[in-house]
Amino acid sequence: MIKIAEKRNTLIFILFALTLFYSYFLMEADQTLLYLFLLIFLAYSFISLIVSRKYGAEIKGWPSIIKERDYTSFALAIPQAGLMVAAVITLYTGIYSIILLLIGFILMLMGMGFNLMVRKELGKNWVPLSKTTDKQELVITGIYSKVRHPFYLSIFILFSGVAIISLNWYGFLFFVLFILGLVIRIKKEEKELIIKFGDEYWDYMQKTPRLIPKIL
Repeated sequence: MIKIAEKRNTLIFILFALTLFYSYFLMEADQTLLYLFLLIFLAYSFISLIVSRKYGAEIKGWPSIIKERDYTSFALAIPQAGLMVAAVITLYTGIYSIILLLIGFILMLMGMGFNLMVRKELGKNWVPLSKTTDKQELVITGIYSKVRHPFYLSIFILFSGVAIISLNWYGFLFFVLFILGLVIRIKKEEKELIIKFGDEYWDYMQKTPRLIPKIL
């Protein structure tokens, strides 16, 4: 089943990549930055699935998330989609600052790289839900000895970059909603972790910052 899923994801990635390349050459105006932005996100999405599967994580699609009634996923996904659209509009219209654009791309790539590191470290314990699983183990070593939620820190860095690239009022609005969704998600997840791991997680909370080492 895993090999079938990997082949399907590879095929989907190739089809999307070919579609991007084909549409790029049909554009009359130069939209290199826009297509670079989309290609980076496409490659990241594909690689993140490979990394998670390689290290034993169970990948759940939206039907499973809806079935589990994990509505915090929507609190993150909708603002993220909004930020993506805002950035696409900015890049398409060409109304941007080169310096902010460079900063945005750097943050975006840093967040993606950090996210892949976290996925590798979590391995089979990565769950795309705010709920725990029966086989889930508490990870408190490595990156997790410095911060409790490096996964969410990585996507915060990533979408901070996207927000800087967009640089418009609706991008700012979606970024605020994204932060609110992130807070809701973390609180919900920590309640579940306390229920599952009890005093072990409570002690870990007292010793380890939530998102930013030595600050929060």
